[in-house]
Amino acid sequence: MIRYSVLAATVLALCGCDSRKPANVGLVPTETFQTIDAWEANAKMWEFNRRSNRFDDSWMPARDRILTMMIAEGGINRLRVELRSGAENPVDYWSQFRSGALSYTDFKQHAYEKVNDNADPKVANPKGFQFSELDFRMDNFVVPSMRIAKAMGRPMRFSLAYVDSKWSDQQGQLSHADNPEEYAELIAAAFAHLKQKYGLVPDALEIVLEPDNSDGWAGRRIGSAIVAVSRRLEEQGATPRIIAPSTSVARRAPRYMQEIMSIPGAAEKVSVLAYHRYGIQPTEQAYSRIRESAKAIKAQTAMLEFGRADAGMLFEELTQANISSFQKHDIATPDLGRVATLPGNMLRVTEPGTAEPEVEPLPEATALASLFRVVDPGAVRIGTRSDRRWLSAVAFRNPDGRLVLAVKADQGPVMKLLDKVHRRLNTPMPQPQGGAWAHVTMGRAGTYVAQRSNTLAGRIQRCVLKIEFASGHARVLLRGGDVVTITEQPKGAVPRYPACPRDAAGWE
Repeated sequence: MIRYSVLAATVLALCGCDSRKPANVGLVPTETFQTIDAWEANAKMWEFNRRSNRFDDSWMPARDRILTMMIAEGGINRLRVELRSGAENPVDYWSQFRSGALSYTDFKQHAYEKVNDNADPKVANPKGFQFSELDFRMDNFVVPSMRIAKAMGRPMRFSLAYVDSKWSDQQGQLSHADNPEEYAELIAAAFAHLKQKYGLVPDALEIVLEPDNSDGWAGRRIGSAIVAVSRRLEEQGATPRIIAPSTSVARRAPRYMQEIMSIPGAAEKVSVLAYHRYGIQPTEQAYSRIRESAKAIKAQTAMLEFGRADAGMLFEELTQANISSFQKHDIATPDLGRVATLPGNMLRVTEPGTAEPEVEPLPEATALASLFRVVDPGAVRIGTRSDRRWLSAVAFRNPDGRLVLAVKADQGPVMKLLDKVHRRLNTPMPQPQGGAWAHVTMGRAGTYVAQRSNTLAGRIQRCVLKIEFASGHARVLLRGGDVVTITEQPKGAVPRYPACPRDAAGWE
């Protein structure tokens, strides 16, 4: 790792000069696109300790500190709470796992083992459902996050996602995929439990997580489940937004959606056409089909999981699929020291068992968070114009009218090469060198806060830009892989950061 870092730094130093011509970028407020709904994280830390094969609660003393950072710096405003299909079972395996009576591998064997509570899906037997893991996630993620967000004046919601993974030996004799009324019974029981114990109802229901990695969940069966569970929940007075099909591979989503549409009454219930970005990455044709499928049912689109997600993917999803929600994956991971920290999390926690643990965004998440934090739910994406191909841009009008512009420099050949090594070996990235200017026109005078971070190396630089009149512009320096967000400040707000540098040396 050390040899790699020295080599990478040497390569960057030799290629530090930047021949790119300055770029001009501005807003086109008359062009409007999708409305932003949520920046999401999975309600999970590192309780599943695969290395030690046990439950791990070493993050518990730092929980509120981590959740505070997740909201304040990470910009997360919705949590996904997973409900395993094995919750329909007379045995509470989660409590055994949490107490140490079961190892991780032993718990995993039963996580999706489905045992019918009784022969009548219309009459639930309370002893046949185990919601201890659901309570664990509510008690340690959702409820404290809502409390912390409320104190900050920030929004926080949660969705319930059913998981029926086929990657365990014990599957049980019951198939929720084959029995939509049995599926509806489990979900209705979970909603009733949440309402009774917490006084809370999920904002959305994700019908089945990654059906292409589940047993028997073809599109038509998802459609039947949507119809059955919608009817059952409506009888209880609950009308969550429906998310489907949530395929692990993006290009599969339109085919699943087509099959869902073949079930009468199913497609009209779907509010969000969601997918993940594992496997083969989406092409322009795949994005076109995703947009067309969503348009046909008047639904939003969402990319709701990819462990290696970075700002480049966010820009692509925003502009190619018109997504309204986005998720990287879990909340936090411990700092593993000399062992490279695994991807898939927003935050890294150093010495979590101490009184003052260090919590910071992981490098790949830093640039993501720079958008999440300043683009609020209800923001509308508006048009942008750029005269250089090396610079990409997205812009938003927040619900309170404030403008946000995010610009991203492509990585360039050297950074792309290092990125490939980084993704293969999970090595740390050096800070990029050089840079080129971007002249930014926001369209109205005001005070703006700029944040610059790098999609691979992380780090954060914040400063204040002042634009004196509507046609005036400011300029920022972007190195390879840099993302700069420029956020309009409320009138009269006192800037907390220094003025942005006027020369290239200051941006270093």
